[in-house]
Amino acid sequence: MDRFLLSFVAILGAVLLGGVSAVAEDEAPANAEEVFTKDVQAAGQAWQFSGVELPAGYTAAITASGAWTINETWDKKVGAAGHPEYKAGDAYVKSGAGEGSLLVRVGDTVLSFSKDDEVIRIQQPGRIYFCANDVATEEGLKRAELFVQGIPIQPLKDAHGSGFQDNDGTLKVRVAVTKSKK
Repeated sequence: MDRFLLSFVAILGAVLLGGVSAVAEDEAPANAEEVFTKDVQAAGQAWQFSGVELPAGYTAAITASGAWTINETWDKKVGAAGHPEYKAGDAYVKSGAGEGSLLVRVGDTVLSFSKDDEVIRIQQPGRIYFCANDVATEEGLKRAELFVQGIPIQPLKDAHGSGFQDNDGTLKVRVAVTKSKK
């Protein structure tokens, strides 16, 4: 009975975390390519953990699909590249990147998707995180507590607007981990 309960709790946890799979810190992927998926929430003012800790000597190829609403005044949903006509200002998580674009973080390095069908390759070892590129606000910071294994994004002093609060939807992010070529 205890074994069943433990398995049930593990499965329930995986479902609640959006189907997250993980590689242990010192453990290399078992196959030539390990694939992980994560549903990244647009409304989360937090760096959402992908479930992947990239080991040294490996490469992660990251792609995304789907569309989310980042600004309710826009006439359309946007994909991983964000809105093609708007670049993020200083109050955004990553200024200069597309508003609403998918951001990828490993350590202190933050990359942005510039095209919806782009492949971002990471070779830096560490935990891989995701978030939408929007304005971090005090109200959004309170909601960040909802994200398990997330790193809350602190707002700037002069941040204003609805920020992450008017965001809706998810992007399905795929992380394919392979041994790096020498």
